[in-house]
Amino acid sequence: MFILCVVHLSAYTISGKVTDEKNEPIPFANVYIKGTTRGTTSNIQGAYSLDLAPGSYEVVYKLIGYKLHIEQVTVSSSPQVIDVKLSPESFELKEAEIRADGEDPAYAVIRQAQKKRKYYLEQVDAYSCDVYIKGVQRILKAPKKILGVEIDPDNEIDTTTGIVYLSESVSKFNFKQKDKIKEEMISSKVSGDNKAFSYNQASEMLFNFYENILEVEGLSERGFISPIANTALLNYRYKLLGTFFEDGQMINKIQVIPKRKNDPVFSGIINIMENTWRIHSLQLILTKDAQIDFVDTLRINQTFLPVEKDIWLPFSTKFTFDFGAFGIKGDGMYVGVNSNYVIDPDFPKHFFTNEILKVNDDANKKDSAYWDTSRPVPLTVEEATDYRRRDSLSRIRHSKTYTDSTDRKSNKLKFKDLFLGYNHSNTFKKQYWSISGPLLGTQFNTVQGFNVSSTFSFTKAYENYRRYSVGGSLGYGFSDEELYGSLFGSYYYKPQKFAKISARVGKEYVQFNENAPILPLINSLYSLLNEQNFMKLYLKYYAQVSHSSELFNGFYFTPSAEYAQRESLVNTTGFRWIKSNYNYTSNDPQHPDSSGYSFEAHQALTLNVKIRYIFKQRYYTAPNIKTVTGSKYPTLLINYKKGIYTPFSNVNYDLLTVGIEGDLNLKRFGNSSYSFTAGSFLNTRKMYFMDWYHFNENQTLFSGFQMNSFELLEYYSASTRSQFIEGHFEHNFGGFFLSKIPLIKKLKLQEIGKASILTTDGKNTYGELSVGIQRLGFRAAFVTGFSNQKQISSGFRVGIEF
Repeated sequence: MFILCVVHLSAYTISGKVTDEKNEPIPFANVYIKGTTRGTTSNIQGAYSLDLAPGSYEVVYKLIGYKLHIEQVTVSSSPQVIDVKLSPESFELKEAEIRADGEDPAYAVIRQAQKKRKYYLEQVDAYSCDVYIKGVQRILKAPKKILGVEIDPDNEIDTTTGIVYLSESVSKFNFKQKDKIKEEMISSKVSGDNKAFSYNQASEMLFNFYENILEVEGLSERGFISPIANTALLNYRYKLLGTFFEDGQMINKIQVIPKRKNDPVFSGIINIMENTWRIHSLQLILTKDAQIDFVDTLRINQTFLPVEKDIWLPFSTKFTFDFGAFGIKGDGMYVGVNSNYVIDPDFPKHFFTNEILKVNDDANKKDSAYWDTSRPVPLTVEEATDYRRRDSLSRIRHSKTYTDSTDRKSNKLKFKDLFLGYNHSNTFKKQYWSISGPLLGTQFNTVQGFNVSSTFSFTKAYENYRRYSVGGSLGYGFSDEELYGSLFGSYYYKPQKFAKISARVGKEYVQFNENAPILPLINSLYSLLNEQNFMKLYLKYYAQVSHSSELFNGFYFTPSAEYAQRESLVNTTGFRWIKSNYNYTSNDPQHPDSSGYSFEAHQALTLNVKIRYIFKQRYYTAPNIKTVTGSKYPTLLINYKKGIYTPFSNVNYDLLTVGIEGDLNLKRFGNSSYSFTAGSFLNTRKMYFMDWYHFNENQTLFSGFQMNSFELLEYYSASTRSQFIEGHFEHNFGGFFLSKIPLIKKLKLQEIGKASILTTDGKNTYGELSVGIQRLGFRAAFVTGFSNQKQISSGFRVGIEF
């Protein structure tokens, strides 16, 4: 069974304004036809609009805190203006015996709601509905400078305050239990860009408070506890503010109060219906105290309506938020209206796939007449003005005259460009040139001495997201007096399949570990200031080609081949800025005290095949593009590398590695990540040290905290030409402990724990344990290393997580 409202071609509009007794507008009041979910909400100015076919209707006006109001409306042959005034809701104190321990009557209601929570969570097996979403973000205050840098030195920004993002979308949303969703975006509109698609997704408006834990990606590492969760009494206090009646049904108005304000919990009001104990509506808030990121306050308003007998589902959901950083203050709002519910629709076989959202090809091509009839929430004066202004500016700013003018300004060569690099754009033709500056390209190592390099590139983009790039690099070592460089090209030719072909040729100084575990800048500092030349290099003349693509959903296949002339190198300088207790070691990673060449010059032809399979990868598609949203299942990694022996290639080996990685969501206790890899050389007839399997080791204070890194392991100390197993497990507690400590909790620090283990050749075992704190990607950690269960080292690491 389902509820369906048919709008005839001869529909007429009823519109008006919803106000309170003081004639102040009431924003986001729910307006709908009684007995259906066809309706709308008033905008921030209290205005509403609803298209109806000729006939008689009972139009309901309701909002939390106000008495429900019903208007008898007869639609005939002309539009009608119906202004409505809502009265404040009057509450009665529920007669109830106060227990000897003084427990508030609200607790009895909450316990009943907890008992029914799982039933209502699973009551509807499947449904579909229409969803309209409007998103608005504003800047209320903006400084002229941030950290001393002018925000808009050329006065190119439309405005420093006011609306900065406005979008609308209409979708068909389909749901089935066991986390099956499918959404079709029928129309999309973004102010100022008629080629863009909005970021609105119906699934992201699904705040289901019948879940024990509500997860909001990007807002917190931990989930938030529902006020009616099974364990909610451990985290909340409740107070019955009173009761009110709606259509003869008594509703309990309950204040939700966090027991500990730094827990991941809500505060506000939740209305629970008597006897059925279902959620009627709610007004809940998350604040900084709940350890949320990026916004200061998030307010959630949700109203349920009956869509069938004994079935209530969300009709409107509204998020409002405030944010501030670096002197910028702003707010935003997203409002979603669900209508035309169909309960237990007859979905075709294989209807639900891993494609959770499809944006139709013509979604952004709807004209203003379409939006005037399809938009359930009227635009405010500010929003309508923003559409007109930005659409006019967009036509100007996409013209060749305008883009050429702005390019001329930005393309002017400045003095700092001589050191930091220069970028040149032809926006109208989508052509971009860049060249890096010598300041950032100046490094030091004991093989080349001081060396300087620069990279240049040209990129051409197309309307359908295809693009190609060509470029190269050129450098010079002042101690070994050698030029080096490369040329490269790539063509990203099928964005829907992430398909790209690349080629590269050159002469380069490369690390024996192809993963380049030490950054040139870090090596330069350690060499010049502490005489620790960790970076070990060899010379490679090479040509390589690779291709990558997604063969089917989640299955990525990347073959590559390389032919190289490889030559050994030795130190050519002992220069340093400060004399330390260390002495430079040789450039031989296996024999640091040897001053000779570490291997004979030779040629190597290698083939590498990488397979990456993300099980049940979810994604959404838009015209000419596919966007991966992730998976709650593991990712399988298979890598096969072959050294091919020929008359012109002096290597012969086979390496096979198999790995698995993924994330675990532990709800309110944070998130975990894991990575496990096992590998073995199947053939080692002829190979050199750079062909061995090397690990991501680190001997410096600085770290990128990569998942597969060993923070205390000496470079190349565990390299193997046999078999190995490595594993890493990391957990982000998301402030679970530190949020309870006064003063420290204001820093919003996240606790990080990690364990790593490595065994090589079936006998040598090494492990690490670390604990640290993190904030906005910056991390500090204390690490302890163990070998065969004995502590052998410890130290601090700091850096930015990659």
